[in-house]
Amino acid sequence: MSIRPQAGETRLVAPSRLSPWAWRGLLALLTLAWFGAFALKPMAFFGLGVNHFGVWFLDAFAILASNDAAARGLDPYAPNPLDIFHRPHVYSGWWLYLHPLGLTRAHTIAVGWTLGLAFLLSVLAFLRPRSARELAWYLAVLLASPILLALDRANNDLVVFLLLAAVVPCLMSQRSQWRHCAIVPVALAAGLKFYPAIAGLVLLAGTDRREIRLRLLLTIGLFLGVAWSIAPDFARLGQLVPRAEGIMSFGAANLLEAVGLTGRPGTLAGLGLAGAIVIVFLRTRIFDGWKISDQYQSAWLSFVLGAALLAGCFLTGTNFAYRWIFALWLAPFLWHAPRDPLTPARVRRLAGVTGGLLIAVLWCDTVVSAFISRFMGRVPADDLVAWADRIFLIEQPLTWAFFGCLLGFLAHFARGRVQAIFARD
Repeated sequence: MSIRPQAGETRLVAPSRLSPWAWRGLLALLTLAWFGAFALKPMAFFGLGVNHFGVWFLDAFAILASNDAAARGLDPYAPNPLDIFHRPHVYSGWWLYLHPLGLTRAHTIAVGWTLGLAFLLSVLAFLRPRSARELAWYLAVLLASPILLALDRANNDLVVFLLLAAVVPCLMSQRSQWRHCAIVPVALAAGLKFYPAIAGLVLLAGTDRREIRLRLLLTIGLFLGVAWSIAPDFARLGQLVPRAEGIMSFGAANLLEAVGLTGRPGTLAGLGLAGAIVIVFLRTRIFDGWKISDQYQSAWLSFVLGAALLAGCFLTGTNFAYRWIFALWLAPFLWHAPRDPLTPARVRRLAGVTGGLLIAVLWCDTVVSAFISRFMGRVPADDLVAWADRIFLIEQPLTWAFFGCLLGFLAHFARGRVQAIFARD
């Protein structure tokens, strides 16, 4: 039972019959049941957009195959005969240090299961439902097909997720030394996959101006060292990185290319549109008077971390769906913000819309895949592909709307941080 608050009042919510640990246990049980069903019958999930290919942990296998190729004196950046699909290595050279650690293709299953279990444990420790509705909300995000896809392939974005999972706990520490340590996992993740450098935005969090400035200087120094280390790899990869296209992918370019903007002009147009969205949010001052309460600081910083990663990936290229794993960090804030009576109504509405759009973009491709799969064998394959392409194009304004909302929140965070850095002591 809840009482609708009047102006100046605090909403009262009757306590749940279950303890917080019971709700977390239920989340764990339902999650393990879903992923356990996938582990037993992965091919049955094809209609949900997860193409298992009949092989477990394809992406972990590719990285270990690159290490094996390098150990044999082969060029890992060339088509690799040791990989199932002959994929070249498309990441930084840091990944090629796995072979000296004794890891080979023979360890693919062990590596895949280790990554998957560590990821799920990290997520279950992070999500803490306290009611049936909050539980259902978290399940709607966690059980989405992109998460299944990441686990099925043991994609190395799981490694990035596990590294960056330490960032917010470090920033929330009472000790400044630990808060400065938040820089390290961001730098390591950036060295592995380049794009996590955008997560450095969250490192500007805090209330002590001198500490923020010092952390900024330390971050710049460490990032320069990482850039020096991986610059040759970054220049080499160029055309090697596979392009994500169609169902189970996302990116600003998907809509822009439909109107004839490709390559660099398309990227610049996307960044320009993003800049315009940011300006609109800053000019409308929708966030004026809003201050995050102490009890939601961790959820807010996790949201900023996930939003920065997703928005950065969205605006700079196309991405396979498994990168949506970072949306899990958005979930707690998008649950609590629309229900917090201390949050201005306009911010609550924006958070509610953002949450609704999140579920839509996570599940749209799953619904499309389920629809298309019902006609396989009865409709020519070329026609099915054409259907999928048309529906995928229709989805793109929805995706842009979601990322527009994220940019609004990120703009609010960044403005506050810039003001803190340049304010007089």
